[in-house]
Amino acid sequence: MTSKVLQIDLHDAGRDGIYRVVPDDPMTLVDDAARAGLRLSRIDLRDCASHQRAAQCLAQAFEFPGPADEWPAVSAGLRDLGWLSAPGYVLVLDHADVLRAQAPEIYAAYRDHLASVARDWHARGVPFFVFMVFPDNETRDAAIDA
Repeated sequence: MTSKVLQIDLHDAGRDGIYRVVPDDPMTLVDDAARAGLRLSRIDLRDCASHQRAAQCLAQAFEFPGPADEWPAVSAGLRDLGWLSAPGYVLVLDHADVLRAQAPEIYAAYRDHLASVARDWHARGVPFFVFMVFPDNETRDAAIDA
């Protein structure tokens, strides 16, 4: 199923990774993920401005079966996700620009950890897409690394 956002096939683990999208795109992504049968999680990054809270936000979004408030535990859990049993995963991170401005080190931690997790799922052939919501003027139609 090809998403209307960026024209990406959400079943194609070869295209997974981290992308910037505009504020209008998440509703389309919600519909596209549902039609593709992928598990969608969404986080408002304005609420995640400390390392502990950032880890908790990810654990809550993916319904971790136990507490996880440190990056190593969350990263390990994100590489498993056996309790969710889905053919792939879509994560929408709202207000990425706000987190980047208020807590650039937390923003960088999110980006780095999620990029690593996406590579691990990619190696297993399982789609793991992360869409970071930025204002229109900061969005590129390509995977990001900044």
